[in-house]
Amino acid sequence: MPPSHALPLSTVNFRIRTGEPLLFLNGAAHETRGGTKYHFDCRTRRDSSHVTLQLTLAGEGFHQDRRGRSVLPAGVAYFDQIPGPFEYGFNPGARLPYEFVFVSMSGPVVQRWHRRITQEFGHVLNFGRQSPVAALMLTIAHSAESGTLPDRYLLSGQLYQLLMTVFSTLRVSRVNTNPRVARAMELVESHARDPAFNIEAIAARLDCSREYLTRQFSAAVGASPGDYLSQHRVRLGAMELRTTSDKLDAVARRVGFSGANYFCRVFKRRTGATPAEFRRRVWMVMP
Repeated sequence: MPPSHALPLSTVNFRIRTGEPLLFLNGAAHETRGGTKYHFDCRTRRDSSHVTLQLTLAGEGFHQDRRGRSVLPAGVAYFDQIPGPFEYGFNPGARLPYEFVFVSMSGPVVQRWHRRITQEFGHVLNFGRQSPVAALMLTIAHSAESGTLPDRYLLSGQLYQLLMTVFSTLRVSRVNTNPRVARAMELVESHARDPAFNIEAIAARLDCSREYLTRQFSAAVGASPGDYLSQHRVRLGAMELRTTSDKLDAVARRVGFSGANYFCRVFKRRTGATPAEFRRRVWMVMP
């Protein structure tokens, strides 16, 4: 990043790269620009390769690549790799000041999540004005500016949390804009314990075909409605295993499975443990 984006010297030890599968922080800051000359052409940048998430807090920025020019008002971010074939900066003619927060990251894990997020949602991300993404970014940026970053392991965890919050926020937003998918999720949660309840029943309630529901649901949620129903039944089963000592067949039938054998197969596939092992390993997290 340019000099204005550099971390304080007191944090330079946290930028040491190791062979560990961590997420590394390249830079982070909360800035307010009162001039109109804030502009970068990332095709000419000489930085080491990294991914930047930059979120507008007030005013307007822009992001421009081969797909066109996008305005970035408050609540909208760009997520792109530097160096790269794009430009960004203050949007000419917009109201000043331009306030934003950015976090730059690197490492194989970052690269994988950058590809996944941009392939699904693009390089311009709308989080809305009241978003947990902004709070996490500001926390990281203020820690970087004050020289109070944690060690690289905790910092890697914070960066991973940021990426997961980005992904979750975008997914929730997508579901909220598709009433049919939101209603399908409600039906799963209210009828999952009924063993006769299936995808055909959901589609019939929503007056659409199974194929149409599957396409819409998978695009919004990232899993088919059948997978979502199965996962929900496994979660219900895990709660029963934690709170009762009932036999597996009784638990299975109470949470919508046809019997203990099928319940055990699905539970093992979803959690990596059999129901009996899950009961014994009280430290295991609910799926």
